[in-house]
Amino acid sequence: MVALAALVLLVWGLGGFERRTDLLELTAPGTLITAGPYELTFTEVTAQRKKRFDDQVYWQLTAVGTGRTTGDVSIAPRTGDTGTFISRDTRSGEIQAPSGLRFGAGDSFTDGARFTPGLPPVPILVDFEYQASYVPDSTLRFVVFQLEFTDNSLIGGQEKTWNKTNHGFDYRLPVRVLPDATG
Repeated sequence: MVALAALVLLVWGLGGFERRTDLLELTAPGTLITAGPYELTFTEVTAQRKKRFDDQVYWQLTAVGTGRTTGDVSIAPRTGDTGTFISRDTRSGEIQAPSGLRFGAGDSFTDGARFTPGLPPVPILVDFEYQASYVPDSTLRFVVFQLEFTDNSLIGGQEKTWNKTNHGFDYRLPVRVLPDATG
């Protein structure tokens, strides 16, 4: 028992119970990253108060960037809880998975599109829906997870897919507030 207590004290003394900080790489806005089959860069977030059809108010935050696939098949990053992206408001601690992705050029953005192999980077918008109580801060924490091509099925032997890992790129993107769209 004394040996176990000594071992715990030794691990604690050497920082073994400290929070891990090596999983997310702090990444400056505008930095080109490679996450699995994607080359991505993000520069800012826009924030706009909006109203749904049922008059519920929310904030739409949109990470603005460019991306392309380095692979040989058309593909798009996943969204949702198992997706490629996540955001966190440092002020409130609210965390949101993307509500959608849009791809396009100029003013024509399309939901449900994919990156086409062999093309240069195209604009990508990653949308998040925050609560009406959200208060815009100067930055938003935006993480792009590193991806690995694995079979993540329970029994194995299934088709491999791109799956997120615990590692990623931690952007602190500047927030630009747009005029309300609640009227």
